[in-house]
Amino acid sequence: MQPDRRTLLTLAVLAVAGCAGAPAPRPWAETATRELNLALASFELQGRRVGITRSAAASGNLPVVVYLPGIGQDSDAGQRWVAAWAQAGYAVLTVQPLEDDAAAWRSTLARTGEFRALGELHYGEAMRAQRLAALRRLLTALQAQPAAAGVTLDWQRAAVAGYETGAQAALDLGADAGAWQPRAVIAISPPPMDAPAAAPPLLLISGDDDGDALGLFMRPAERRRAFETQRPGAGWLLNLPGLSHTALAGTLAPDGWHAQDQHRGGEALGRRGGMGGGQGGSHGPAGGAPRGPRSGSATEAAHADLGEAQRLSAAFLDSQLRGAALPSNPRLQAR
Repeated sequence: MQPDRRTLLTLAVLAVAGCAGAPAPRPWAETATRELNLALASFELQGRRVGITRSAAASGNLPVVVYLPGIGQDSDAGQRWVAAWAQAGYAVLTVQPLEDDAAAWRSTLARTGEFRALGELHYGEAMRAQRLAALRRLLTALQAQPAAAGVTLDWQRAAVAGYETGAQAALDLGADAGAWQPRAVIAISPPPMDAPAAAPPLLLISGDDDGDALGLFMRPAERRRAFETQRPGAGWLLNLPGLSHTALAGTLAPDGWHAQDQHRGGEALGRRGGMGGGQGGSHGPAGGAPRGPRSGSATEAAHADLGEAQRLSAAFLDSQLRGAALPSNPRLQAR
């Protein structure tokens, strides 16, 4: 059964504002710098804001991860993914290639509850082509200035990651064999799509509850199609139980989430010095299960257990950009 318009509108509002009564988020800059020992900076490029996150202790040439947010998100999105990769020693550049994507939830379609039409627009071929062209221009400009925020960016060791439409764009980079391509792609909750024939090595992250409130498809398993069509030997699937589409966004958690992570003994932000354990620390639950908020809310996303996904995604980056061995895991399926 398709969700009705009122349900979709409620989910959209909750995804932006969080559910009523949820604790106000602590400023990300404060959490990043004081709790996680990260350095944050941003700059304007081709009319888009580019955020850069790295470990404050990092120096020298840093391998690069370009993170592309989803519908209605800007360059402050995906903080939990970004922090995990930055703590693992990567310079993470976050940029939303299209202003129309960033402003999606303020559009007429969103205000009138036409969510299926909104999804068809943003995932459709016209905007998909615009997004890829804008991304190509941004990547060319970024590589032309290899130093940023006090470090040198090593574009010979670069990956592109994305969520939703960002995952679609990251996968689309492999369609043009004549242009620059990343050495790896991380696609988080992508739409149903085939992997390009020449796609770089791929880690697709989804879950059994990774549904679609926009009503474009029916089954969460449809999001795995890029993995299933990826060339043999170059695809990995991390399918996580109990995580919704909103949870996979990696939304900034409300104040107090780091204490919950530590209390539960988890490793919320990756395997290297992440909260709840440093190197060699526990890889158990991090952040806990949702504590009462409605499914699809920002608070649910903040409290979701992403620890394993963060750890394995950092390990995937290490395997593709640093030549490390990819650890075995029962939830990590190779193609």
